Amino acid sequence: MNTYIKPKYQQRASKQLYQDLASRSLPGVIFYVTAWSALILPEYSYFFDTPRIYTTLTLTAIIACAALVRLLCIFAYKIRCKKSNTGCEGKLLLIGATVSSTAWGFSSAYLLISPSFQAVNTQLMICTLGICAGGLASLAPSPRFLIFFLAPMLVPSTVALILLDHPFSNSQAALSTLLFFGMLGISNIQRKEYFNALNSQYQLEEKSALLAELSTLDPLTGLKNKRHFEEKLNDEFHRSIRDSKPISLILIDLDHFKKVNDIYGHLIGDECLKEMSRTLTTKFNRSMDTLARVGGEEFAVLLPSLPHDKAMALADKLRRQIENISIRYEAETISITASLGVATLYPTGDNNTHELFHRADVALYEAKRQGRNRVACAPILDLAVKRAEKKRA
Repeated sequence: MNTYIKPKYQQRASKQLYQDLASRSLPGVIFYVTAWSALILPEYSYFFDTPRIYTTLTLTAIIACAALVRLLCIFAYKIRCKKSNTGCEGKLLLIGATVSSTAWGFSSAYLLISPSFQAVNTQLMICTLGICAGGLASLAPSPRFLIFFLAPMLVPSTVALILLDHPFSNSQAALSTLLFFGMLGISNIQRKEYFNALNSQYQLEEKSALLAELSTLDPLTGLKNKRHFEEKLNDEFHRSIRDSKPISLILIDLDHFKKVNDIYGHLIGDECLKEMSRTLTTKFNRSMDTLARVGGEEFAVLLPSLPHDKAMALADKLRRQIENISIRYEAETISITASLGVATLYPTGDNNTHELFHRADVALYEAKRQGRNRVACAPILDLAVKRAEKKRA
């Protein structure tokens, strides 16, 4: 596998390999039992005749038990993998495949050396070749699995014919060896195709995930864009309803930012926006928080499960950090400030996301009205929060 799969995909490909082998093994078990049934049932009177009936029943029981063991190994593997996030190594699958092939190999060898079953040698070899071909189709991605399946299937019958000094024992040995190595050679082609397909699948998924991520980002600042912010606001709002927890929103608008663009140019303005995004990302590091650019110089911070007083404290710390932003332009140092509006809701079925955003927007313009470079919340917000906190108390 390491030859065909890129290093960054190898752990994922290993898990996928064993999952695919488990899925492919189920039809193999069905074919395994069906092949034995097809061998003996059409000639029921021959196999269940008095000299052969006990041998037939014994070998049938062995084949059935081997198939059952392989089924149990497959299901045990799947159950184990569900409980493990890292996946399994597939040893159970290998045990199941080896048990079933060994049971067939020794059963066919016994039939070949038994004088009572000489008439079915040709049918038996056809069945064995068919099962080997099925094993090649299902186990080709793993050379280890294929070897552990083919060797017990072919070696016992070949050894049995050699020990019997069968007239065609040398031919049988040569053909079995050719079949074994030929199937290994063919499996290399199938294995390469399998892992190349996995590589292509992983690369496509990676590129799709990257494109999906890029579609949520603001290209200038690297923060989330407005569309993603609105989706996240809706999701977190409904989660807050389910969990009966508050949700806070901070809207930030850079003061007199148009003057910065007019005086120093848009490149400096862009640098101010980038520095603002860096300040936001260092200040808010909870995985549940969402930082977004929702307008030209307007930003939003969504804070799930954060009560109003903590949101106000964070907003004020952020305002002071923004005050400390300085950008060099030739001989000048450019400083910026921001106005912030904070809103908090304990959502119910009577509220909606527009109400939360509207309250934060009202608070933002209240901060501007009061002289900018400050944090504010509209008076109605304080009353709403107090009522909610009283109810929760």
